[in-house]
Amino acid sequence: MVEKTQFDDIVKTLRARYLASPLAAFLGWWRSELSALIPARWRRRMIAPVPRLWLLTVDEAGTLEVWRGGEVPEKLDTFGAAEDPGLVRTRWQNHLHSFQEGEPEVALLLPPDLVLEAPVDLPLAVESNLDQAVSYQLDQLTPFRADQVWHDFRVVERETDSGRLRLDMRLVPRSRLEAVLDRIEAIGVRLHLMDSARLDPAAGRVAGKEGFNLLPESMQSGYVDRRARLNWALGLAGVLLLALVMAQSLWLRERSNEQLRAELDTLRSQAEEVMALQRELDDAVAAANFLAEHRQAQPVMMNVLDEITRVLPNDMWLQQVQVRDSELIMTGMANGSQRLIELVNDSYLFSETEFRGSVSIDPNSGQERFNLRATITPWGLQDAVAAGTQE
Repeated sequence: MVEKTQFDDIVKTLRARYLASPLAAFLGWWRSELSALIPARWRRRMIAPVPRLWLLTVDEAGTLEVWRGGEVPEKLDTFGAAEDPGLVRTRWQNHLHSFQEGEPEVALLLPPDLVLEAPVDLPLAVESNLDQAVSYQLDQLTPFRADQVWHDFRVVERETDSGRLRLDMRLVPRSRLEAVLDRIEAIGVRLHLMDSARLDPAAGRVAGKEGFNLLPESMQSGYVDRRARLNWALGLAGVLLLALVMAQSLWLRERSNEQLRAELDTLRSQAEEVMALQRELDDAVAAANFLAEHRQAQPVMMNVLDEITRVLPNDMWLQQVQVRDSELIMTGMANGSQRLIELVNDSYLFSETEFRGSVSIDPNSGQERFNLRATITPWGLQDAVAAGTQE
């Protein structure tokens, strides 16, 4: 029990801090601005107002006025102090059941002249245990002891520089409410809160309440707005469903990405294999082309020999013929070998003819021994063949 009381004090202190902070004011303003953007019909459906039933104390004898709370409060009935509690209980139950929105919040509203206002200034250090600090010093702050009144307060200002805490407190003497509370108990009313009423003398009606709860916790009946709870539950379910859908979407997306990555890896490996085969094919084609081009660039020996036979006279004979790429080397015997250069150069197939070394005389035959070099021109092959044909 002690731990629960301490927890309640902590919660109340934190709530008081929050309500006194600029954040609460900002969020309240922001919510009102956003709420104003929503049409009133939609707003009533989305955020339905809490049904409220107010009992306004008319006198200390126990006369009560029944009001339907809301933006425009409506007076429903008056319970006289002398009326039979049984009959009044029936009327009260009828008023409770008249709310289609569900069970209303029941508040006992006291006239302003019955509730005392007291500004309180305390050290900021007592904020962690504010409720007990106010109760202990109540006889110093007011003419009453804590057991003589019911009170409630809210934080108005927190001055961190000066270390002071300013409160707005409301209190009502218990003795002045004994008859009223006995009457309420006889009727069978379950109170959720007790507050000071704000009256509108010009309209002759109740304008609202101050926002305090003077009723002790032992006498309070916890109010639960079932529609709001249902709306919150539906909203939470919607958020969870949305989160589930988003998580599933992300999971499916990740799974699709994994599949695409696997397919991409497969395609990449296949592409690499194709590229490797393409490179092998290119290399093979290049090698084949190289051989073909090399063969094409090399003169045909039959054509070279035929051209040699054509250009050399009969009194010259060859001992050795050697072809190295485009170079022709001839070694042989001739009478008057100097005319060989002119004869060979006149061919379409040979050019740049020259002797290699000096011309010597063969002692046996008396002919000149020569070593001749010439360059083979492949592009002149057709002309050489044509010239040989004409001959």
